[in-house]
Amino acid sequence: MNRAEMYGGITFDLNDGPIRTKHFRDINGKPCAQLILGEAGQSIAISVTRSTPEVLAELAEAVAELQAWVKRQQQLKSLPEVA
Repeated sequence: MNRAEMYGGITFDLNDGPIRTKHFRDINGKPCAQLILGEAGQSIAISVTRSTPEVLAELAEAVAELQAWVKRQQQLKSLPEVA
């Protein structure tokens, strides 16, 4: 299986958090894991239960890329404006 599944289109503005993980067993006792973005009532849970370590490494790389982009944007904001 080489796919992601989306249950409806979503745009989510993370702003300043929170981010957490959740490990639990479902009603059948099967282990489950999630990455949760946002607070209760306004959160998105990304299930990583069936993800491979390689896919999670890709996720970490994508987050590092976004982190570098945000830092560049902050640096640009600190530069003086040119007329």
